[in-house]
Amino acid sequence: MRYGYLGPETTFTHQALLQALAAMPEEAAAQVEAVPFSAVATATTDLLAGDIDAMMAPIENSVEGGVSGTLDVLAATDAITIVAEQVVQISFVLAARSATALDQIEVVSSHPHAQAQVQGWLRNQVPQAHVAASSSTAAAARDLAALSPDQARGRAAVCSRLAAEHFGLEILAEGIEDYEGAQTRFVLVTREGRIPARTGADKTTLVIQLPHNRAGALLEALEILSSNGVNMSRIESRPIGDFMGRYSFSIDLEGHIEDRRVAAALRSLHRLCPVVHYLGSYPRVDGQRADVREDFVDHAYDEAREWVERLSAMIAPA
Repeated sequence: MRYGYLGPETTFTHQALLQALAAMPEEAAAQVEAVPFSAVATATTDLLAGDIDAMMAPIENSVEGGVSGTLDVLAATDAITIVAEQVVQISFVLAARSATALDQIEVVSSHPHAQAQVQGWLRNQVPQAHVAASSSTAAAARDLAALSPDQARGRAAVCSRLAAEHFGLEILAEGIEDYEGAQTRFVLVTREGRIPARTGADKTTLVIQLPHNRAGALLEALEILSSNGVNMSRIESRPIGDFMGRYSFSIDLEGHIEDRRVAAALRSLHRLCPVVHYLGSYPRVDGQRADVREDFVDHAYDEAREWVERLSAMIAPA
């Protein structure tokens, strides 16, 4: 089994994959080869082609919100399925090839999402530094470590402590994130199309496109969820790309497609929306169960269906 992740080694995505493997049976985890990729889109292409069996990708950050690259890739196809999630605590360090005074730092490299989470610290501590983008936090550390001492002079990277130590960098400052306790959520994606069994503490992820130029279409979609007692834990809009003003909505729901209330909501969304991408139902990593009202539990739907069927049986032949 080959599992892809946003590389190189020691990225937060790599840490999320290691957490997922640690939760697997030892024999199964031993059969997994971790394969680094430079971008989520590249890993998705290989996943769809069958070159890898699964991939771990960041989807949401507690500070920055949704990870647009992952959301757009997931919205582009219904041939992949989310089967699990992981949450990683995020903390950053500023690292360099050798000990350097902060006022001598001229360039700081990192992934844009990491930059956004330390921008306050960078503004206050290294206001003179130019901020450059890298494909990942670990790539910023790796690329800095590969430079000669002269080339690395005045350069630093924002990365994890693990990445700095792995690539032999000097840590200049740690705990530089603007929000202590920040977390990033990752999803494990496969192409098998198999849905994990309901656990009672689950999430369902989907992407919908609303009817074009129909007033109140978003409200209708939200009312479908509300009328079935389905709570959202995330909703984000992303441009569809065909022309201005057209957006899709990426949504996380509390519950599993096997829950009657979730299934009923999906059926109604399918009637309303021209496009519904179902991306999977999977266990919540925190194990938290949804607080479901009595009239939305499974047996309430079953009893209502049976009641209508009894009434329908009384209809006289035409």
